[in-house]
Amino acid sequence: MNSISKYQFAALLLITDLFSLCCLRGGVSIVTLWGMLAGTAVQFLGAVCFAVQGGALKKWVQVFFLAYAVFCGGALFVSLWRTRDAIYIPYEESRGVWGSLMTAGLIALVCLYASSTGIKSVTRAAVIAAVLALLFLSVDLVSAVFNAEWRNVSLPQERSFLRELLRGFGLSGSLGSMAVWLDSVRGDKSCAVTVYFAAKAMAVTAVMLTVLPVVGGIMTLTDFPVITAAQLSQPFEAQRIDSLFLVVFSVLAVFSVSLQVMTGAYLLGELFPRFQRWRSLTVIALMIGASFVISQRELTAVRACAAIAALLIAPVGAKKSAAIGSG
Repeated sequence: MNSISKYQFAALLLITDLFSLCCLRGGVSIVTLWGMLAGTAVQFLGAVCFAVQGGALKKWVQVFFLAYAVFCGGALFVSLWRTRDAIYIPYEESRGVWGSLMTAGLIALVCLYASSTGIKSVTRAAVIAAVLALLFLSVDLVSAVFNAEWRNVSLPQERSFLRELLRGFGLSGSLGSMAVWLDSVRGDKSCAVTVYFAAKAMAVTAVMLTVLPVVGGIMTLTDFPVITAAQLSQPFEAQRIDSLFLVVFSVLAVFSVSLQVMTGAYLLGELFPRFQRWRSLTVIALMIGASFVISQRELTAVRACAAIAALLIAPVGAKKSAAIGSG
């Protein structure tokens, strides 16, 4: 397995969380922010427990995380398809299943190329992508500070703290990849985990503080509050910021799916050493199949339970070893 820095590791995981936040459905409130931050804190504690034990995983845990990667990859495809009405993704006159397949196919081709370059090359590019996303988020947040209605932050919301806590867990699709790739990080593993979750907490706070003042007054009229906030916030007179958002959104989508593909392909190779060819293609096919199974279902609770299971299983199934071996 290639060695990566703690910042590359954090950037790659953060991208999936940013993409999931962009695809967030339903109303949000200040309770959403507290619930997500509390969930991030709980996840951090579980990740530190795993980090201090060593990053190698037992075989049965690898089986679980392979299934988890396929499930999360399928959920990412579903999130992308569901946002196509809010974000214009051109695919000629295709609609429905064929449009979804075309979108998934194009992303799959890019993911195949990305996975063939190796984790080290992808993490280097992920740093650039994460910086681009955070720069966009910063511009959007500044625009919200000067142009939004801050009284919208205090608007009531029907969701309880517990529901928002679970929703935050459901949006955490990087936990499996964190457990798999943590052993490839150079230096202190606990420090790498700290950098990742600190960046995640700041990103969640920035997103929510952008969405609430901008979209709070029309929260009941939009299915995707983060996307709506990006479309309504216009800090530049000559350039619509939602055009830039489409570019950032596409980059986040590709890196998010690529991470799950690389994770699944690596685990597939660990479980079946003789299966060296077509691993990434096999994982992508499984993900697309999973996405069609779950496409018509709202799986927030299931995703939350899967994330909690990943958080609990990782420390239990960790070997006290410093290396996993080369991938």
